[in-house]
Amino acid sequence: MADQDNNREEKRRLSENVDEIVDEVNKTVRTAIVKGVDAAENIGENIRDTIQGMKGSRDNVVMVRVDRESLDRLDDLVEAGIMGSRSEAAAYLIAEGIKARQGLFDRIGEKIGEIRRAKEELRRLVDEGENADSSGD
Repeated sequence: MADQDNNREEKRRLSENVDEIVDEVNKTVRTAIVKGVDAAENIGENIRDTIQGMKGSRDNVVMVRVDRESLDRLDDLVEAGIMGSRSEAAAYLIAEGIKARQGLFDRIGEKIGEIRRAKEELRRLVDEGENADSSGD
């Protein structure tokens, strides 16, 4: 009889533990869902803001050839209704790529500045050399 009582008590404790675990899992899932919804809304708002910003400032035309996979991704964005055209989709992906690699573009900009300064210095040297030659005639 004592064994049966022990078994019943053990089953009751296990049942309570299972209930506690289920409650914790439910809480965790609810929290994850709420956070996931919030994240999805934020992502949607960020994409919308980026697209709106690009639409207002897209004054330059660039023709580009893309591979099949890139074209498929552009078409996916259009078909999903996220973008209105391949052009908008391409502009969006270019802008996002630049943002993602901003550090690289900052370093490239610095090097271009150095190159421009070096070219200007070379022009001044040439101009000084020509002025020295013409005054010596």
